Amino acid sequence: MAQTAVQEKKQTAPAIMADLEAHAGAGMDQISTDQMQIPFLRVAQQMSRALNKQEPDYIKGMSAGDIFNNVTSEYWDSDEGVVVLPVGFSVKYLEYKPKLPDGTGGGFIRELQASDPDIAKTNREGATEILPNGNELVRSNQHLVMLVNEENGTTQPVIIDFKKTGIKVSKRWNTMMKMVQYQGANGPFTAPMWATVWWLKSAQESNNLGSWFNFIMERMEPTEIPAAALEASKEMFAKFQSGEVKTQVVPTEEME
Repeated sequence: MAQTAVQEKKQTAPAIMADLEAHAGAGMDQISTDQMQIPFLRVAQQMSRALNKQEPDYIKGMSAGDIFNNVTSEYWDSDEGVVVLPVGFSVKYLEYKPKLPDGTGGGFIRELQASDPDIAKTNREGATEILPNGNELVRSNQHLVMLVNEENGTTQPVIIDFKKTGIKVSKRWNTMMKMVQYQGANGPFTAPMWATVWWLKSAQESNNLGSWFNFIMERMEPTEIPAAALEASKEMFAKFQSGEVKTQVVPTEEME
């Protein structure tokens, strides 16, 4: 009896899919981009909440150094990595209340506009920038990228944000992007951002204050990924440039 039921399900699956395709996207037009959260792609740190079984955003099976999607909870081994296409870049200025000496309290306050005069009035205490009100200013370099499924060419927009020790990685990546050139009919030209392809993995770094994981980037050729991914990247780049799609701030405890 159970076997017959399975066979019936298999037989009706094509009909179900045909019906779904006939109504593709129905109702989704009511959900605009400003009513959606673009996921963040991050590297799990030793103290990440996603590694704590007691936290609601715990991701089973993930280890420090792995790369994860904070919305879908998908994760990738640090050596396996992911393939992305950059489509936008912006800098966010974030205000955080410092933690108390016992490690409690503190947290995200607000996002400052780039024109806020207090940004130019910070005092540096070591690697920390202190605003006139005593709170900490954290600069966040945000890269909007298309996460590529190499098997079928589908893509998903995600944000990779770099703070503190990650800023140097972001600057290096920006430099590497601008150095991608090809030979054209009229001589060498700089590749458009949306057509630069990167394989992202992670590696451990350390200093006298401790150790953490950061992204590392390896360039790939556009011919190594499905053409559909490049087309989707080009379209998302246009949406970012027009302001239809923006990067956003999601407070996080991962401040490296």
